[in-house]
Amino acid sequence: MFKKGGVVLLILFLNGCAAPRQATLGPPGGPPGVTAAGFTHTVTGGQTLYRISKLYHIEVSELMRVNIIRHPSRLEVGQKLFIPRPEAPVVRAVPQMPVSQDVRRIVGLKRYTADWRTITLHHSATRSGDARLFDRDHRRRKMGGLFYHFVIGNGTSTGDGQIEVGWRWRKQVKANRPYDIQICLVGNFDEQAVSTAQYRALVDLVRVLSEQYHIPRGAIRRHKDIHDKHTDCPGKNFPFQKLLADAAGG
Repeated sequence: MFKKGGVVLLILFLNGCAAPRQATLGPPGGPPGVTAAGFTHTVTGGQTLYRISKLYHIEVSELMRVNIIRHPSRLEVGQKLFIPRPEAPVVRAVPQMPVSQDVRRIVGLKRYTADWRTITLHHSATRSGDARLFDRDHRRRKMGGLFYHFVIGNGTSTGDGQIEVGWRWRKQVKANRPYDIQICLVGNFDEQAVSTAQYRALVDLVRVLSEQYHIPRGAIRRHKDIHDKHTDCPGKNFPFQKLLADAAGG
């Protein structure tokens, strides 16, 4: 015979009311209070613990605690960091349909006073974001606002494949390298693939810019191709050679 308390516990269990145990992160003996309620961030070139903490609005000391980091200056590219879920960026649900757009209209008429000669391709190294969020982050980092001339969304904060025009393009202002057009795709392409809609938008954008400003195929490059940049941007899954072929074949 069950005691009265045992019957209550059995009923709760059968009805799914018993609170599940929360799995702990990492091997036994990890820091107390660390649970699996979070996600993983992969460190990319140039990132510091301070920058990562600002990206996810979490204290450096908390990042060090949950990841058992003793020396914050010793981060390595490719290192995995656990980010507690309460501080994860909010991702708004946006329909995943490709955005209908006229790329030539977005780029605008050729500016004959401009002397654009190269195109550099980036990924945001984040799973979500848009021009507004990047602009805010770049201002905080004293970069003069949004670094990129164009941002192509992935369906998180803006439409999948939606092209946003940055203030630098509207005013025909260089970033930190003269004659260089900066294009950023939202996503971390070390961990995920470029979406079909993003890729189509990028091909059309590169094709229009190349035609208008007579930019040759050899002047289209990835961020990591710049000789003084120690980075994997735009990530190992970025289809660069296919892009060059498709952009030239239109």
